[in-house]
Amino acid sequence: MLALLGTAAKAQPNPFEHDMDDTLTTSVVSVVKEKPRNTTQTGLIRLDASKLKSGAVSFGTPDIIKTLLTLPGVSAGNELMSGMYVHGGDGTDNLYLLDGVPLYNISHFGGLFSSFNTDVTNGVDFYKSGFPARYGSRLSSVVDVDTKEGDLFKYHGNVSIGLIDGRVQVEGPIIKGKTSFNIAFRRSWLDGMIALAKAAKKRKDVNAAYFMQDLNVGLTHYFKEENKLRANFFWGLDDLNLGLYQTSTSMDLGVRWGNLSGSIDWSVKIKNGLRSNLLVYYTQSNSKTKYKMDMSSSVLEDMIQSGIKDVGGKYNLDWFPNASHHVRAGGEGAVKMYRFVGQAEDPSDPQSVSPKVIHNRIQGGIFIEDEWFAARWFTANAGLRYGVYAAKDKIWHCLEPRAALKFSPVRWMDIKVSYSRMTQGDHLVASSYIDLPSNTWMPSTKDIRPVTSDQVSGGFYFTPIQGMKVNVEGWYKTMNHLLMYSGPNAMFPPVQNWENSFSEGKGVSYGLETELSWSNEKISATAYYTLSWSRRLFPQMYPFWFFDHNDNRHKLNLIFSYHVIPSLELYLDWNYHTGNRVTFPSNVLVNGTMLYDEPYNLTLPDYHRMDLGVTYTKTFKNSHQFVVCGSVYNLYNHKNAFFAFLRKNDNGDYEGVAYSVIPIFPSVSFTYKF
Repeated sequence: MLALLGTAAKAQPNPFEHDMDDTLTTSVVSVVKEKPRNTTQTGLIRLDASKLKSGAVSFGTPDIIKTLLTLPGVSAGNELMSGMYVHGGDGTDNLYLLDGVPLYNISHFGGLFSSFNTDVTNGVDFYKSGFPARYGSRLSSVVDVDTKEGDLFKYHGNVSIGLIDGRVQVEGPIIKGKTSFNIAFRRSWLDGMIALAKAAKKRKDVNAAYFMQDLNVGLTHYFKEENKLRANFFWGLDDLNLGLYQTSTSMDLGVRWGNLSGSIDWSVKIKNGLRSNLLVYYTQSNSKTKYKMDMSSSVLEDMIQSGIKDVGGKYNLDWFPNASHHVRAGGEGAVKMYRFVGQAEDPSDPQSVSPKVIHNRIQGGIFIEDEWFAARWFTANAGLRYGVYAAKDKIWHCLEPRAALKFSPVRWMDIKVSYSRMTQGDHLVASSYIDLPSNTWMPSTKDIRPVTSDQVSGGFYFTPIQGMKVNVEGWYKTMNHLLMYSGPNAMFPPVQNWENSFSEGKGVSYGLETELSWSNEKISATAYYTLSWSRRLFPQMYPFWFFDHNDNRHKLNLIFSYHVIPSLELYLDWNYHTGNRVTFPSNVLVNGTMLYDEPYNLTLPDYHRMDLGVTYTKTFKNSHQFVVCGSVYNLYNHKNAFFAFLRKNDNGDYEGVAYSVIPIFPSVSFTYKF
């Protein structure tokens, strides 16, 4: 979760050089160290698989999203949740891609894990500004996850046992030198642990069960060196059941949610300097929530199903007309199906109609961009994207210009500036900022237009001495046509005529990010600091600008690792940020009526914690490895506020109370690599 971060290019193995494993690995590492300086875009961070798996791993399982949350400009929201708020975003505006396929729900167990399994991850490109024209449909960030191709010549894999889950991954050739597979599966065993605890205490008034599991399958076939076909499949599932049984009342709750995606990707070299890539895919995200409350006088029962499905394709061309230009062009389109079904108001009445909302929409875009290497000291990336979002009675057309410039006056310094416009046609219908499986995606309509953002960013990037980096980057971002829930206070907000339950507004975010890092063969130390502001304006709700929920003024992450010996590595991470904001009444009348002056008018106590990790690796003569990873989350047991509410104390006065949920938590995992 709290991995030691670095930047890395996505390294693609050469299947025709299987006798050069050691040489290939060394050459990749030497290239990777300078990769951030060579990119034109601002706000781009590249992580390879080794960085994603290192660090103080919480609950014995490394996680991509938890790693990204340590970066500057990214707010984490509630502790241990997978919510990610980038440059003032609201968490619903991040584009998550798995091998080019969009995923809509990336959280397991409310965010304890994300859906990305690091056992099959080759690398991650994370954009938070300076977006190239080839990406679209989201406002604030792009998380582009690439899975590994299976080994074409050798069979190997790993088996891991963690605190609350287990993982297995196997890869190897099907046709040696031509076709390979890579399969990974993981499952939690919380359901078994809960059952044992329940049996030990002989509790009959409580019933609880939960499990999560996911499966990644990848197949790769090389027709020749630069002509390959990849097929990827992903399936993830969460299942939660909770029952409380008292003498006069009982309650049963069941929630089941997950993702399913599949794709076929064909990459081919047409001729020297011209390559093409065709991707066709299917992806869906579904959830089903049902509950029944049986009281002595009445029975409350409800069932909600929601989901979104895409059937789409992408076609990209990469053209190298000469040594100075890299031109990318292409297009994408998808048929999107939005579905919501609720239980009838009175199940016993055949005339009671079950609310059902189904929308079919078309979304697409075309783009062109040129990476121009004008001189050693100057490169530029200019592009234009045209997006179309089809509503029932309206078609929204969106032009998105993008530009990035990089100046290198001396070899040890870069200066970068960029401008990006982004649009988003999907809207998440939710009654709170917490990411719940019951939240429902809906398309833009004739009354609800796509959300837009304009972002300017720039910075200075230094490598003054060997092993040291000093980066300073700032951004200013405006957001228009944002939506905020203003309907009734309910877990399941209205979906029929959902537009009437939301107010339209705008936002602004700006700030400064800094990175100072130093490393040698044994020690690595990094400090990330962010100073930021995030504000909103929703005139129908409040006539003035107000601070956003995730307006964390200061954020500081200190990350340290030390190779005591080649087989033993220690990690120490310290995380701090200004507390999240919540809405509290400014006055309470004698009759108990609460009055509010403005949204998010109170700041929770500052958040901070320290995590410790240690990894021991035993390598055997046959090159197999046994890895023990231990960690302690929240080392000094600081009680960080998870949520807060207003209550009346024994003296009859009102007081605010904040609750902490996550104490000090040790964990350990064991991995055998073969």
